[in-house]
Amino acid sequence: MNKKKKQYYFELIDVFQFITRWKKPLIIISGISAILSILISSPWIIKPKFLSTAVFYPSTNNSVSSALLTDSRVKQKDPLEFGEQVSAQQYIQILESDYLKSKVIDRFNLSEHYKINSDDKERNYAMGKLYNKNISAKKTPYASIEVNVLDEDPQTAANVANGIVMILDSVKTEVQRRLAVQALSIIDNEYKRKMNEVTSIKNRIQELGAKGVYNVEEQAKALTEIIGKSGMSDYVRSQQNSLAMYGGESKELYSTLELQVEQMNELKKKLDQAQIDVDGRLSNVFILQSATPAERKTYPIRYLIVLGSILGSFLLCCIVLLFVEKFQNQQDSLIA
Repeated sequence: MNKKKKQYYFELIDVFQFITRWKKPLIIISGISAILSILISSPWIIKPKFLSTAVFYPSTNNSVSSALLTDSRVKQKDPLEFGEQVSAQQYIQILESDYLKSKVIDRFNLSEHYKINSDDKERNYAMGKLYNKNISAKKTPYASIEVNVLDEDPQTAANVANGIVMILDSVKTEVQRRLAVQALSIIDNEYKRKMNEVTSIKNRIQELGAKGVYNVEEQAKALTEIIGKSGMSDYVRSQQNSLAMYGGESKELYSTLELQVEQMNELKKKLDQAQIDVDGRLSNVFILQSATPAERKTYPIRYLIVLGSILGSFLLCCIVLLFVEKFQNQQDSLIA
């Protein structure tokens, strides 16, 4: 048996006639839907939430000494520069890290604030889900970063948003300081080793000086002049023997000492810079907008809930009534 497809074309007048025929149930259903949506979206059922936003630019500099103590002839990054895309992405990664989230949760006692039972076996999962639902960070097209916090208390939302920026700054500083301490230890050990080498060379030079060898070129020139004027003597012969025996070593020691002292001075500069990186601190964020308590709620948007509920129930009711009317027509045709 072949089934024929039936197509129904409704003109605008048919739609109005359909609504008119069923206006009473449509009005009743839409009215009930409006009343229910108003009740459901009320503050007694859905707690209103307030949004606070903090906006900042990440710093592009990671070292105090490199920013402030470098050679002026060498182009370095400006410590006041901000707004690089790469830096912004790095800060987003830190904001999304579990390490920073745990600090925020502990600082503001969010587990208690969100009423998570400490005995719950899935408390960490529940805490993470609520954190991601209410707290977010995103990069703007201008390479700044927005920290958004939703909370039932507008003051708490503002405090958490500002606190996250401060915690981010401290976490970045903590990481930088940890690396700076390691660098300081390495450079300090190398500097002390270089000092011992220089001291050893100086001691050997003093030993050669006690043997009469202290400046090979000047001494050789002076001995040549003495021999030309006074002839060879036992003193001159002993000086020649000392120069012949230790002159090469003395020249090599002075050359090595000059190089080692130059390297030691460079290490001393790096040591001072590393100490500044450990002791000094530059802010890693340039705050453009501090979060303030919101005056109006952000969630829920009540009129959208009511409007969506009315339209949805109206359309659903129309579909149901359409099938009811079709079924009634078929029944009437069978009876006839």
